[in-house]
Amino acid sequence: MSLRKENKLENVEGQEATKIMNGTKIAIPCVGQASLQAQVSSHFGQCDSYAIVTVEEGEIKGVEQILNGGHSDCASPVRALAEKEVSVMLVEGMGMRPYLVFKELGIEVRSGIKGTVSEAVESYLKGETYAMAQDGLCGQHTSANGSCHQQ
Repeated sequence: MSLRKENKLENVEGQEATKIMNGTKIAIPCVGQASLQAQVSSHFGQCDSYAIVTVEEGEIKGVEQILNGGHSDCASPVRALAEKEVSVMLVEGMGMRPYLVFKELGIEVRSGIKGTVSEAVESYLKGETYAMAQDGLCGQHTSANGSCHQQ
C-alpha cells in the first residue's frame, strides 16, 4: 500500500526525512489485532497489540504485530519494540514510566494521532504529529470521567 503523495517528504522536517528515506519502523498501539485498518488505541499500555509499520521513501513496505501480553512493568513493551528496531512511537497517550524508557533508548515519541494505523502513519508523514512532552503524559491530566483518554 502506498502512502506517497507529491511533496510528502518535503513536509517532514530534517532528520525525520532522512530516516524515512532510509527506512523507518514506526510503532502504533492498536485496538485488537494490528493491521493498517486497526483503530489506534488511546493509551500505550492499555492496547491489545502494537503495529510496527516499516516506511521507506514515504511508502509503507510492511506491517508486523507485537501482542501486548500481560507485562510485569511499563518498560517491557518498550524494550520489545526497541528489539524490533522501532525508531518512532506514535501515540495518543502514555504514562511517565514508558515515556522515560523510550527517551532513554532514543526512540522518538510523537502524539497527535487518531483513527486507524494507516491514518496515523499518514499524519506522521505529512508532519502533522508533534513531539510528546512530559506535561501531556497520562497522570498529568484527566478528563471529567477520571481517565486520560476515551476508547
